[in-house]
Amino acid sequence: MPKRDYYDVLGISKNASTDEVKSAYRRLARQYHPDVNTENPKAAEEKFKELSEAYEVLADPEKRTRYDQLGFGGIQQDFGPGGFTWQNFSHAADLEDLLGQTDFFQQLFRSGFSDGLFGRPVGRRSGIPGRGSDVEVSVRLPLAAAVTGAEPTLEVPSSQRCSECRGTGALHGTAVDKCPECDGRGQIRRSQSRGFSQLISILECPMCHGTGQRIREPCPTCEGAGVVRRIKKVKVTVPPGIENGAVLRLAHMGVPSDGNGAPGDLFVQVLLETSGRIHRDGTDAFTETRIPLATALFGGQIKVDTITDRALLTIPSGTQPETRFRLRAEGFPRLRSPERGDLIVTVHVDLPDALSPRQSELLHEALGASAARDAPAKKGGLFSRRG
Repeated sequence: MPKRDYYDVLGISKNASTDEVKSAYRRLARQYHPDVNTENPKAAEEKFKELSEAYEVLADPEKRTRYDQLGFGGIQQDFGPGGFTWQNFSHAADLEDLLGQTDFFQQLFRSGFSDGLFGRPVGRRSGIPGRGSDVEVSVRLPLAAAVTGAEPTLEVPSSQRCSECRGTGALHGTAVDKCPECDGRGQIRRSQSRGFSQLISILECPMCHGTGQRIREPCPTCEGAGVVRRIKKVKVTVPPGIENGAVLRLAHMGVPSDGNGAPGDLFVQVLLETSGRIHRDGTDAFTETRIPLATALFGGQIKVDTITDRALLTIPSGTQPETRFRLRAEGFPRLRSPERGDLIVTVHVDLPDALSPRQSELLHEALGASAARDAPAKKGGLFSRRG
């Protein structure tokens, strides 16, 4: 069955605000919850999952932008080859807020749902495993990496389950008690009367942070955190054509989840070193070089620096100062394309500070002393300059 457009699923326009997206999801989630639709709970569960997938994308500014630009292909990497699963759902807190609206939903929340996502309470102890944290790092590369690409190996901060306490955070992995604040539920309920109604909020327990347990004696290895910090090495593929400041996303290469949820993502910002000799404008590169007067007069070949190497540039006789030459396909490539821009070389002519008597005699003879002395300067002459 083909996927429906996420905006159509939630019944909103493409310019809907974040609040409108959330409001539509809350309304439809309440309407299609399987425990409300007892006549056909399986169909309701599929509808509920479709709503949650649409909300997962449209409530996240980054995912929404990629979806608007690229469609379903833009968010496929977020869900994996099998598509959206409840492990990808990162808005459980919005479900908690929804389920705390009425006594009926509060009872469902306390007793648990029917299957899949439904069957365990939503939150740290729910059937929706918490997603690991994202990691952001930067890497500096030479400008040539924008042409050749690169595969730097980065040292990325990460964490792993403490083997000493088996992830419990308690000494020897056994010394844990039921949290006295929430009585082991991992959540606390707060009620507030407003006129004839009562508002009940279900929140994560601040003492045990949703685990429902209190550590009697912390593990000395992880200091009660259940995880130990470590540095892992990650090879990053930087494609040719990368722009300075571009950010690469490596899915599931961030911090692992505390439970069985998906790891976070690794975001790598690429910083290209600036070059005093070469400047970039899109796919074209610009540089400058100086040539002696004799080369400008009689022509010749010179070597100029390119982005990655050196190249021969042919100077025709009579070349004017500030003349620009174009070296084809010596610029920067387009991202995901073999085509390259050009290298534009501006030539400056070095004029001698002084002439020997013999040089002066020869120039007078070649150019004509009277012409050189009496003729007004012609626009575009040999030593004219272009602004």
